[in-house]
This record gives sequence, structure tokens and C-alpha cells, in this order.
Amino acid sequence: MESEARLVMIDYGLPLPELQYEIRALDGTVHRVDFAWPEQCVVAEYESIAWHSGRIEMVRDKKRYADFQDLGLTVIPIVVDDVRREPWLLAHRLEYHLSRAKMAS
Repeated sequence: MESEARLVMIDYGLPLPELQYEIRALDGTVHRVDFAWPEQCVVAEYESIAWHSGRIEMVRDKKRYADFQDLGLTVIPIVVDDVRREPWLLAHRLEYHLSRAKMAS
């Protein structure tokens, strides 16, 4: 699904992200994100049901997202419907956050 999400980005002319980008949290923990636009402080994560459901997974994800927020990053979650059913909305959401980050700098 990450490959399909990347194709949406390409099809809609979005800036290409860095893939499997490493981010070091304030406590030294290293996280890898699916997609990153470091200059705009934007990251996107594909969230599958299998990998992101359940108590342990929810706590893990909340900790990761808190670490990203501490660094001033905007996190954009991506799910299967974003990619396969409403890719134009995903493209719009990504474009909005990427352009918002540019305006803030």
C-alpha cells in the first residue's frame, strides 16, 4: 500500500517524499516514517488495520505521534480508502499541509 500511496503522490504532481525516513525523538528514540518532507516538517504514515489495531499498537502509535509533535512535525495518517477510493482527497490533504508548512516559514 505504501507503493500505491506514493503513486497517488506522483499522479497528482506532489513533491516526492523521502521514503523510510529516520527521525530521532527528543529522548533519542529513532523512528522510521513511511514518507517525509523534512523541509516542510511533514510526515505521512500508512496505517494498515493489521499493524495499527489493538491496545499495544495504539499505545505505540500514540507515543510515536507525541514524539513527532514534540519535534514540531505534522503527521498525516493514510488508510486504504485514502489510496484506493478517494486518492484526490489524499492528494488535497497532502498538498494543503505541504503548502501550509511553506507559508509558515
